[in-house]
Amino acid sequence: MENAGAKLQDKFIVYGLLLFLSLVFFVPFYLTISNSLNPWFAIPGFFPNGFHLENYKFAVTMIEFWKYFKNSLILCAISLFTTTFSSGLVGYAFSRIQAPGKRILFMVVLSTMMLPGIVTQIPTYILFHKFGMLNTYIPFIAWGLGGSSFFIFLYRQFFSTIPKELEEAARIDGCSIFRTYWNIFLPLSFPIMATVAILGFQGTWSDFINPFMFLSESKYPLASALVTVGYTQPANVNIIIQQVAAAASIIFMVPVLLTFFTGQRFLVEGVVTTGLKG
Repeated sequence: MENAGAKLQDKFIVYGLLLFLSLVFFVPFYLTISNSLNPWFAIPGFFPNGFHLENYKFAVTMIEFWKYFKNSLILCAISLFTTTFSSGLVGYAFSRIQAPGKRILFMVVLSTMMLPGIVTQIPTYILFHKFGMLNTYIPFIAWGLGGSSFFIFLYRQFFSTIPKELEEAARIDGCSIFRTYWNIFLPLSFPIMATVAILGFQGTWSDFINPFMFLSESKYPLASALVTVGYTQPANVNIIIQQVAAAASIIFMVPVLLTFFTGQRFLVEGVVTTGLKG
């Protein structure tokens, strides 16, 4: 009876904590939806003052919404194709290829996760400016080919769980290192690939600082456009129409929510499998 009571108490604490955290994350989302349904310049409240769905129409017509949306898709496609491939290749090398100093180099790669990206913004800008690469997609391609230290870690941990017998059998059949990775390891790493794709998409979709620094306004993704272009009153550009901006934010979040809920199963599976072996 005591064990049953303790288990019930533990469940109560866990579910209570989950409910509290859910409310913490859900309330701002709800308030944004509520404000997006209010008439212009209305005072935000917990309940909307009417259901003005025309705010969502204004959100996609008051600015070149779909042009910025297309620019976001271009940046996400560049990130997905480059980062997913290069991070997997580097993770495979750290996991399966024997080389002197490999562990030290891997620790150096992991240490870059402790360095905030904002610290390197100015030196990176100066570097690309010197090479005349501003207002092009070359910086984003270069970042993607360089891979992500966190994604490299995920791939490396997953590849370490694959039995050596598969690799040895491929070598006996005459497979090169790259062909072993491409034909054997990569098809088995679909959960990790899905995890990297989801996290990479969400990170690139919501990034507004890098495009703002390296691209002109015509190439801005939606995240940068919503921050810099904005929804202002035609008679006074200094007055922002908060209700239309809230509606645009809700539309902006839809692709992220769709990718998360669609790939949630792969995301959980990918994260869990990386911890099976160190």
